[in-house]
Amino acid sequence: MTTLRALALALQMSFALVPPAALAQAVPGTQVTGDNDALDVWLPQKERPDGEYTNGLRVSLSRSAAPLWGRLVRSAAPCTGRESPEQRCLTTELAIAQQMYTPEPLNHHGVDSTGDIVIHSPIAGDRAFAGWLHADVTANIISEQRLTSFGIVAGITGPQSGAEALQRSFHHIIDQTDPPGWRYQLGLHPAASVSYTDHLRASLTALDGHDFADVMPSWSAQLGNARTSAHGEVLARLGYHVAHPWSPAARERAGARDFGIWLYAGVRESFVAYDQLLDRSYVKNDSTFSVSRIPWVNSYQFGIAVRRHSLTITFGGTHDGKEYRTEEVPNHSYGTITVTVDRGLER
Repeated sequence: MTTLRALALALQMSFALVPPAALAQAVPGTQVTGDNDALDVWLPQKERPDGEYTNGLRVSLSRSAAPLWGRLVRSAAPCTGRESPEQRCLTTELAIAQQMYTPEPLNHHGVDSTGDIVIHSPIAGDRAFAGWLHADVTANIISEQRLTSFGIVAGITGPQSGAEALQRSFHHIIDQTDPPGWRYQLGLHPAASVSYTDHLRASLTALDGHDFADVMPSWSAQLGNARTSAHGEVLARLGYHVAHPWSPAARERAGARDFGIWLYAGVRESFVAYDQLLDRSYVKNDSTFSVSRIPWVNSYQFGIAVRRHSLTITFGGTHDGKEYRTEEVPNHSYGTITVTVDRGLER
């Protein structure tokens, strides 16, 4: 609870830095994203994984403001939702997120009274039990064809991340055995990274003026003791009235009551030089219980999105390639639900 209060205070202080005039302008949106490997409904029930990246939650708030950093971009002002296609504008996104990681239990043979597999202790080749709780601040420079972002991520691992408490509470609710392996989780460790991301967009427009397809290549790099990596990605979308992914002005011109539905698919190739959740050994065990990380990791994603008025709901899946050599499943998958509300905090 102390950690959660600290992160909440950090967000409040960040909002306090936004000038009052800027707060009165348009707010691009509020977003809640939930990941869980039980959501990969495209797999048979018995084949759905229950380990690796097993659960995640991210809540973000976007403000049409650029406190302090906006002075470095003199050619753009905070977004109002009335920009022309050629204009650039600025937003700041604040977020709190938690990720939970556990070993994949396929090779563990501890069984409780209900027949469920229980991980009592790690074995050689397992990844660590780990929780990662962090706050993010992202500065966005927006135009209709390009999104450039600079981000800072800072947080902690260990029991203070709340991952163990969350999984135990959920297991009590669904009447399952507590996973005792959390006593071997990575210990308290502060970590941070800075990142740069660039997205481009090319679209196809129908006769009614609405987009029906687009392609978005992007690249990103991050540096820090939380993670040091780089990746390239291509995402494509196809459907009816495909909403602009980042420009509030473009979505405003499409119509506040616009309805849209589309499919999406994408591929990503990542190079990982350091990942604190894989490169750190167990605190309560010797280095025997560490893993050999694979630097090149590929992944792909797919899904469907529906937009009505200011609300967009997305459901999809992600398949990640092996991240370390002793990982049991060659493609770990999980499902994602994202709810986005445009102008959710406009004053």
